[in-house]
Amino acid sequence: MSVAVVITTYNNPKSLELCVRSFQNQTYTDFEVFIADDGSKDETRDLVARLKKECSFQIYHYWQPDNGYQKAKINNKVFADITPEKHTIIICVDHDVIVHYRFVEDHYRAHERVYFAPFLFMGRRVDLSPELTAKITPENVLEFNHGLSGELVFSALKGQTQNVLRSVRLNTPRWLTHFLRRDRVYDLLGSNYSITTKIMHDVNGYNENFKSYWGEDGDLFVRVRNSGVKIDGQIGYAVQWHLYHKRLEETRDQVDNYRQLLKDIEYKRCKNGIVKD
Repeated sequence: MSVAVVITTYNNPKSLELCVRSFQNQTYTDFEVFIADDGSKDETRDLVARLKKECSFQIYHYWQPDNGYQKAKINNKVFADITPEKHTIIICVDHDVIVHYRFVEDHYRAHERVYFAPFLFMGRRVDLSPELTAKITPENVLEFNHGLSGELVFSALKGQTQNVLRSVRLNTPRWLTHFLRRDRVYDLLGSNYSITTKIMHDVNGYNENFKSYWGEDGDLFVRVRNSGVKIDGQIGYAVQWHLYHKRLEETRDQVDNYRQLLKDIEYKRCKNGIVKD
């Protein structure tokens, strides 16, 4: 049963290389990588060509011209080619993360627990400090993606790396996960979720009306929720680390629009998605 890993990227080949290489030592190996490239320059294209030769898994590169923020559009191009017949599960990540060596396995096992019924699983991430991010290279990234380390603890004690305990992978029974409050994941983080491929097509992928930072992930979550799909999330499972960079912040209007959207229980399929209705 094959898994499709979709990595969204834009003009950050250094982070993209770390992200892709962190998939090289996965315990679950029946997956392919699809890079959704929202108009990066030639440096990214050259990197992907090299990674295709050096990585043991299949890599596909989807590119579109740089016409502003169009994450939804390039992801939908990828989703259109990922079919339920070949890839039962889609895992979505961003280029600015590195993943635990059991990351793909954890997402796969989450779907296995529900017998591969329609399902959305949502993970979380650790926010690395600038100093720790600078130490991670293509040569040592596979030494880093094994969980909690002394460097992580030291960075957290200095008040730099955030949410460090999320590095501790916990594969616990549901009752214990709930007791430890590790199941309190209530929204979709675009850099760490997996979804049944058929459901992604049923809700029609991302809404391409979103053409600025923030909003498309929440819009997808609402449609999946309204479709009656089982949704679950867990902290400390499907672990990933976010590489430090200056982050854009959502606006008040964007947050208010999302809160309003959450009230709409009839919205199950967007019109401007994988298929243009």
